[in-house]
Amino acid sequence: MCTLIILRHAHPDWPLVLAGNRDERYDRPAVGPQVLSRAPLFVGGRDLERQGTWMGVTAGGFVAALTNQRGAANLMRSTLSRGDVVLRALEAGSQEGVEHYLSGLDARSYRPFNLLYGDATALRVAYARPDQERVQMEEVPSGVHVLSNDVLDSTTLPKVARARQLAEGAAHRPWPETVKVLEALLSDHVLPERGPELLPEEHKSPEIREYIRHYQALCIHTPSYGTRSSAILALAPGRVGQYLATDVAPCQAPFRDVTSLLHPGAS
Repeated sequence: MCTLIILRHAHPDWPLVLAGNRDERYDRPAVGPQVLSRAPLFVGGRDLERQGTWMGVTAGGFVAALTNQRGAANLMRSTLSRGDVVLRALEAGSQEGVEHYLSGLDARSYRPFNLLYGDATALRVAYARPDQERVQMEEVPSGVHVLSNDVLDSTTLPKVARARQLAEGAAHRPWPETVKVLEALLSDHVLPERGPELLPEEHKSPEIREYIRHYQALCIHTPSYGTRSSAILALAPGRVGQYLATDVAPCQAPFRDVTSLLHPGAS
C-alpha cells in the first residue's frame, strides 16, 4: 500500500473506515484478497514474489497495513520482507501483541516502512527507519487522516493534502455515498503543479522531478509502476462490516465485495 485513507470516529455508521491504494511495479506478481490464514482467520492480498501482504484484516476486525517510506534509503538491500511484518501483525491480532512483536524488531534490518495496526477501538502507526534501531509508535487520533510514503498526515507530499481534502467529503455521508466518494478518491489522477519536497540524496534534474511528480497522483499510471489494487474497509468493534476490493487500479474495474471470505468455511 502506498496511500491509506483513515476515517477514525469520523463516520456515523462505522468507527473505523480505511481506504487504500497499493502502488507497485507492474512486473511484481500479486493476487487479490484471499484467506491467508485459517487459525487465526485473516484475509488480504498476496505478494507472490515474497509471499507477504501489504494489507489484511482478521475476522474479528483487527487490521494491519503497510506503506513504504520514500527516499534513497528505500534502495537499501534487505533479505527480510516488509510484507512478512504485516503477516506477523495479523497473527498477533491485537495492539499488545503487535507491539510485543515490534519491540523485538531491529528496524535497521528492513527497508523503511510505516505500519498501521489496530481496530475500531484503538489504532496506532509504527515507523521503521534504517537509522534507528527501535520502531517508533504513535496513536492515530480521531478524525480524517492520510498515511502515504512518509509520516501520518505528512506536509511534504502533495497527494496527502489532496487525499485528506477529498476524504473529508466522505466522512459524514450515508455509507453507500461514502463508498462512492472513496472509490472516486482512489481513482483520482490529478497531479500537483510541483512534485514533493525532495530529499538531499535524490537527484534534482528536471526530468527526475517530473517523474516523481507523477507519483503524486492518488491513482498512479507510469510505464513500469502504478496503482495495482485498492481496498475499502468498514470496521466495528469485533467485526468487519464490509470489505471491498479491486485487483487492478480502481479506475479500471469496479470494486467487489469480499467480506464473505472472513466467514469460517469460506474458500
